[in-house]
Amino acid sequence: MKKTITYLASAGLLSVSMGLIGCGETEGVKQEVKATGPEGTTTVTKEVEVHKTGDNPPAVAPAEEKPATP
Repeated sequence: MKKTITYLASAGLLSVSMGLIGCGETEGVKQEVKATGPEGTTTVTKEVEVHKTGDNPPAVAPAEEKPATP
């Protein structure tokens, strides 16, 4: 019984650690704009995460139709 609990705990710990490793990396765009005026300098930072999956791939332009050669 102790071996079964040990195996299940090890598998659960491995699953949780593998799941957390995948969540640490995200892709995105970071844009930083500095504006200087008479009242001083202001920095505006904008971050946008990129969400891309196989369910909704980007649109592809249709291929040009060429006449068939005889």
